[in-house]
Amino acid sequence: MACGGNSCYFGFGLSLLILGFVIDVIGVASPYWILGEAGGKKAYMGLWQMCSSVTGCIDFAEVPDWIKTVRGFGILGIILLLIAVLGAFFRICLKERAWVLVLAIVLSFMAAICNVISVSVFGEKFHEIVKDSSIFTFHFAFVFCILSTIITGIAGIFLIVEVAKRSSYTSINGR
Repeated sequence: MACGGNSCYFGFGLSLLILGFVIDVIGVASPYWILGEAGGKKAYMGLWQMCSSVTGCIDFAEVPDWIKTVRGFGILGIILLLIAVLGAFFRICLKERAWVLVLAIVLSFMAAICNVISVSVFGEKFHEIVKDSSIFTFHFAFVFCILSTIITGIAGIFLIVEVAKRSSYTSINGR
């Protein structure tokens, strides 16, 4: 089974990598990681700003170390995903080089791990910034980062299947 000269597993994996990248960028950049509602007023927070229906959006005055950690791993996940997508595109041109696809696989899983760390730290520590964490719930940007992790992991699995299916990938050197 082939799709345009490439295996459909490769096509699905590349499509999922691109989708995971786009969703991850939206998730990390958006100020909707948590949302709180009380007394008809709304407040929401992301990695870069805190916003409320009363005061508007403001940047963090002092950024706690754990937010810096979440930001760092979020950005690292985006960068790794971008390089994985580029590696998968290079695989189209360099069909005989298995290492390019293996690199994309490794980077996709590393990006997923970075996203897991980012989301886990935020989920554990967000109550340190908000005064009453019981009125806050996780919002769509937080869920997007989780969804990106799942999609990226599935993309990596499709790419592993691609490597396993192709007999030309018996050598990592591509010879």
